[in-house]
Amino acid sequence: MKITTTLFCSLITIVTLFTTDGYANNSVQSEMSHAVGGVVMAGGITWAVDRYYPEYRENRGVIGFGVSTVAIFAEQGVEYALHGNAWGQLLDATSHMVGSAIGAWGTDRYILSPVVTNSSAKGKYIGLEVRGSF
Repeated sequence: MKITTTLFCSLITIVTLFTTDGYANNSVQSEMSHAVGGVVMAGGITWAVDRYYPEYRENRGVIGFGVSTVAIFAEQGVEYALHGNAWGQLLDATSHMVGSAIGAWGTDRYILSPVVTNSSAKGKYIGLEVRGSF
């Protein structure tokens, strides 16, 4: 797909307009956004380790959690150096870290865990098994 100059400028304009008024604070919504970001980031890293580095599959969840957590603490350290507010930066990093734990564990345990079944009725198949009690 070739990106034209008009499309590129439109995307930059849209992203700029939607992000210029985004200010983080210590509200529940702000911290939940950091937690959700941690879920997505750690889940993506866990998936990437499973896909591209099969020799590390047994530790993919730990790697996803670790890389995501180190990255956010480094980023929040830079934010602290530039703007101060140690409590706010630590709160943001901790929220992201909790989300990273959930994302890496959930991706490792429920999304990437294959199920191999040899059923006489259905034959042999590979799939995903998701369980939940309500």
